[in-house]
Amino acid sequence: MLNRFFSLLVMAAFFTASSANAQYIEKVVFDTKDSTGNFYLAVPPLSHQIKGVVVVLSNFYQLDNLVPETKLHNVACANDLLTVFVSMQEQLFADTAVVNRISTVIKHVANKYKADTSKFVLAGYEYASNIALRYTELTRQFPAAYAVHPKAVFTVSGPVDLNGLWQWCQQVIRKKTTDGQMGDAGYILDKMTREIGTPATRPEGYRALSPFNREDTAAGNEQYLQRVPVRVYYDTDIAWLLKERRNSLYDTYIPDATELISRLLLAGNGDAEFIASPQPGKRINGARYAEAFSIVDETECIQWIKRTLDIFDPVNWKPPYKLNKPKGWGTEHFQVPVDFAPEIRYKGVEDIRFAPGWGDSTSAEHWSYAFLWWLKDKPVVNAATLNTYLTAYYNGLVNRNITGRRIPAEKQVPTVVDIKNVKTLEGDVETYGGTIRMLNYMVQRPIVLHCTIHVRNCESQQRTALFFEISPQQVSHVIWKQMDGLWSNFRCE
Repeated sequence: MLNRFFSLLVMAAFFTASSANAQYIEKVVFDTKDSTGNFYLAVPPLSHQIKGVVVVLSNFYQLDNLVPETKLHNVACANDLLTVFVSMQEQLFADTAVVNRISTVIKHVANKYKADTSKFVLAGYEYASNIALRYTELTRQFPAAYAVHPKAVFTVSGPVDLNGLWQWCQQVIRKKTTDGQMGDAGYILDKMTREIGTPATRPEGYRALSPFNREDTAAGNEQYLQRVPVRVYYDTDIAWLLKERRNSLYDTYIPDATELISRLLLAGNGDAEFIASPQPGKRINGARYAEAFSIVDETECIQWIKRTLDIFDPVNWKPPYKLNKPKGWGTEHFQVPVDFAPEIRYKGVEDIRFAPGWGDSTSAEHWSYAFLWWLKDKPVVNAATLNTYLTAYYNGLVNRNITGRRIPAEKQVPTVVDIKNVKTLEGDVETYGGTIRMLNYMVQRPIVLHCTIHVRNCESQQRTALFFEISPQQVSHVIWKQMDGLWSNFRCE
């Protein structure tokens, strides 16, 4: 059981007005042989729909102090992300035992929470930073040996270079900065000497365990991060460090971290970032501490995680294309496949434009709208797939309204979609047209929707654009000119 102090902190941090939606922390034992050390803390999402997992590694700083220091898990739980905090105990590098421990935890999390193994992000705090980086590298270096390959990795206030850590310790002792730093440095030097040796006597040991070596001019283990989104967070308030700790920039891990990011960028990793903290680090007691996890802007970090995991966020979606919104028209965004039609195999975003009278059964614009499917790569698009997917789409749309609108069985009608190739219009790769016969669930009677579908390849974006124009009105009606105008002004970029 967690101690009473931690329980009170948890209650204060996570209690909400609605007990049904209250956030909670689970203590999960992943090895029953050692329930005191082999556990992790998990914060499931409020929605109970896990779209991604963030695993945070710590070591010397106890989890019951680390968790209240950040709101990362608070923001994550509101964004359908599971957050896991696990201690590496007093380990400094990713040796075999540490690697096995991480793999065991990740496997346990994936099984217990039925999490998608392609949607994991790994994080390292302070001295666990280089562990998180090296573990991520190993999953790329030896992919067959790992069931889960973290999609992204970020570190907070920690070393990224074991050789640099050794030199940092020596420099701290030589300069006699602060008692706390000198004590840490002496402990680390002794531990590294006993478990690896020195960089001079065991260079191969450091080369194998370090995620990066600034002194090495040839590509090292960082080469395995070339296709991985990487972030390193630091408190860069050098004025405070000089005044309070007598530390220059070279008495921090920042130079090594900036060189790591520089080399990744030069190698073509456009998703490698150095993040200078927008706020000073503070411990849970309010004390200023540059290495605190609180330096991370939690909301911005979670949005970055969602982007790297390709989790659609309709609120923050910024279209990379141009699609006008006429005055008075409504908009909505969804992920494709939409939740009510999982049979659709396309992947992307749906961007809708509703005519002002779309929901008004007395309006000439009733059920007139257009929507864009902004799809990844070049999926198969033909009459057969469009008939299949639109049938699933409108079936799902009707079915999700039957219970809420109390539509009796005798009023329900089958959805019949009839889409065919038509003459290819200017600017289209292909053009399709046809009808959708379905139940108008708003008025509980059948309706026939006329449909025109435009297909365009957006090569520079590696996307395919499908634009649907839908209306029960005949093509001579003015509403079609308005929807045609939306498409004629569409731009891939």
